[in-house]
Amino acid sequence: MEFKNETIRDFSLEKERSAMHSALDSLPKSFPFEIPISIGTKEKISPNSFFHKNPWSPDLVVTKVSLAKPNDLEEVVKVSKKSWFEWKQVSQEERSNLLIRVADNLVSKKDFIISVCIWETGKQVTEAEVEFAEAVDFCRYYAMIAKEKLSPQKTILLGEDNFYSYHPKGIVGCISPWNFPMAIFTGMCAGPLVSGNIVVAKPAEETSATAYEITKCFWEAGIPREIFHFLPGLGSEIGEAIVTHPEVSVINFTGSRDVGLSILRKASIVSPNQSIIKKVICELGGKNAMIVDADADLDVAIQAILSSAFGFQGQKCSALSRLYVHSECYLKLKDRLIAAMDGLLIGSPLDFSNRIGPVINEESYLRLQKIQKENANFLVGKTCPVPDLGFYISPSLYEPPNNSDMWNSEMFGPILSMRKISSFSEGIQLTNQSDYALTCGVISRNPKHVLEAKSNIDAGNLYINRGITGAVVNRQPFGGGKLSGTGAKAGGPDYLYLFVEGKTYTENTMRQGFSRETLT
Repeated sequence: MEFKNETIRDFSLEKERSAMHSALDSLPKSFPFEIPISIGTKEKISPNSFFHKNPWSPDLVVTKVSLAKPNDLEEVVKVSKKSWFEWKQVSQEERSNLLIRVADNLVSKKDFIISVCIWETGKQVTEAEVEFAEAVDFCRYYAMIAKEKLSPQKTILLGEDNFYSYHPKGIVGCISPWNFPMAIFTGMCAGPLVSGNIVVAKPAEETSATAYEITKCFWEAGIPREIFHFLPGLGSEIGEAIVTHPEVSVINFTGSRDVGLSILRKASIVSPNQSIIKKVICELGGKNAMIVDADADLDVAIQAILSSAFGFQGQKCSALSRLYVHSECYLKLKDRLIAAMDGLLIGSPLDFSNRIGPVINEESYLRLQKIQKENANFLVGKTCPVPDLGFYISPSLYEPPNNSDMWNSEMFGPILSMRKISSFSEGIQLTNQSDYALTCGVISRNPKHVLEAKSNIDAGNLYINRGITGAVVNRQPFGGGKLSGTGAKAGGPDYLYLFVEGKTYTENTMRQGFSRETLT
């Protein structure tokens, strides 16, 4: 099986813009989307609901989400136990082929799914297109890798046969974030499913409609509903129930550092009726840096900074928030960056010329406004004007003092801190002072400095002379160390091993005769 990344459409073409606009404009008549709880073949609407508002027009409710409860999880476990044996017996070839069908289903509904995502998140159309392609890539790549990596291995010796095989772990709770509801949700579910596990998907409340439409693509491809369950709800309720349930074998979580560390603590407790040690996979965020060297190409630097710091309003765990610039080019780059920021267009993603949209909800809006107000004395550049209606935060550039919390805390918004360095080595030292280690960027034309960065920078993904966001499946397996996560590299060749356990079978073939009853 050959893997090829999904093609990214060019929205400078009128036909592509027209098709996307048509899909976007068709959705509001269906609002609010009513999102059910799905347990096996049964779907239900809960009287307890979460209402998500459109980020650029908060008077508009996009989704009404049923909130699952712990008793729903108990029902899921009962249904799964009855169906898992049969699912485990499905050949790896067939499970991989099912995942290829999921990818085909996604592509057939591309404009609709992207439109739902945009209405829920406020994501700019090109960003949404790239994310959708990543979702498709996860399916096709994991289908291929499963067949290559999870096949049984044999070591045959004189008088002894040895077999090493991989077996699914069981129930995998997939708790996914709102910022990449197509790509991350799909990848987090596709990996466990193709390796023979049961999946209990708990999407973020804000993007449950996007996740539900993707889930339907799995079911329609032939993934049994008794194996792939959909439990939308609050993290503090159904999320916690998934984490602590004694029969959930794996927790696959992407989200905030505080929640991830809490999950690790809770999952480490073995309850009296628990017979497994839970595996926890966490991707928790970053406080990502970029070093601009004295000889850097400033054209490359400016483009890399803008996309990395302000793409999707900085709401990416990989986003740039610490900028270290050599003193020899500091003032020139600062002036050019401020001018470039002033040219960023802010507004509704329905206008494809806008580069910056709203942040996800009022809570994020108020939190980021508070950060901006508290650090107003350090502000050196800001994009304006900002629309009056909607949760818009201006991309902002700061020069905070060295002891400011802006250098340490993940902002998750379009906020960038800038600092002068006297040497490239100082930039590496400052970069590594963070307790995160997710992404990092280096803009340099000095081969020695590039080699020094490769050898010494602590980051799961190091990008040189380009932006630090937008990891592509198979090309840049994604994930970091330190407090950025447990080291899982999504979209890479080792990811599926997280959801299986190895078993060894050894048989002595030097028989001393045969049992008579087996000969008839």
